[in-house]
Amino acid sequence: MKKIAMLLVLLLGVCGLILATGCGGQNEKKVALIFSHEPERWTTGAQMMQEQLKQDGVQVTLSIFTTDEDQAQALQEAVDAGANCIVLAGGDIKNIQAGLDAAKAKNIPVIDYDSLTLDTDAIAYYVTFDNYGVGEAMGKYIEQTKGLKKGQGPYTIEFFSGNAADINAKLMYQGAYDVLKPYIDKGQLVVPSGQQAYEQTATKNWDGKAAQARMTDLVQSQYAGRNLDIVVAASDSIAYGVIDGLAGYGGSWPLITGQDADKKALDYVRNGRMGFTIKKDALVLNQKCIRMIKAVLEGSQPEINNTTTYNNGVRIVPTYLCVPRIIDKNNLDES
Repeated sequence: MKKIAMLLVLLLGVCGLILATGCGGQNEKKVALIFSHEPERWTTGAQMMQEQLKQDGVQVTLSIFTTDEDQAQALQEAVDAGANCIVLAGGDIKNIQAGLDAAKAKNIPVIDYDSLTLDTDAIAYYVTFDNYGVGEAMGKYIEQTKGLKKGQGPYTIEFFSGNAADINAKLMYQGAYDVLKPYIDKGQLVVPSGQQAYEQTATKNWDGKAAQARMTDLVQSQYAGRNLDIVVAASDSIAYGVIDGLAGYGGSWPLITGQDADKKALDYVRNGRMGFTIKKDALVLNQKCIRMIKAVLEGSQPEINNTTTYNNGVRIVPTYLCVPRIIDKNNLDES
């Protein structure tokens, strides 16, 4: 009898341990990663985060969407499945408003990854790179390589910003423009098109084809028999469009900027078609995002280093900003 009693105690202890650890996964935390298929670094980052979180015992679903409908469906499914945290990268509020409202109604924290969702109060936190700093780095690179502080010039320049409604694109433009505007005022930089305001330079949906069409028009209207010296392109995809739009251009090749450090962009930096690209290291962003996710799952306050900049039209979203870096021919092999 003593042996039977002891066995029952041991069994009860084991059962209690199973219940305490989730009874085979019933209490396992659920995280949904819902990411746009582009840029390339987003999908790479999502896959890396999925593996890391799984290793840490978190149940993860990953949805890579190519259409607005796919994103809306993935978001609603995550809410219905009882996700404890949702991470979004990309998308338009008009397509996901219902899903975000449902997440908020169920008190599911939503984290924006590298792209801030506008016009909603459902976003709890935002993790991204210092986008003003990205633009500022572009401007300072141009300032240095073109000898602007030494009074060199004049140089012709054109701006190709990101999507008009994207706060990241606007911050990036402002960072570059704040550095370069004094040289425009002095006449060291000249904008033949006259298109300097953010709205004038915006590229709808960051679309390379739109950038190509605008560059083609500028070549025909402004650069027949004139050199184009600098193009401030807000992303690699926009830079590719600019390069394609220069097909009919006969002048010396301009310094073209980029951002994202895609493989194609690195090849273009190597062969001189692009002057540099900005690398937003997925490893850095992922680690900060994972720490933010874990804090949310634990019910604690994530690390935040910016509470003033990222107003999505409804509220200022608490944000962690990571630091990007420039990749040019000098450090290409380190990328």
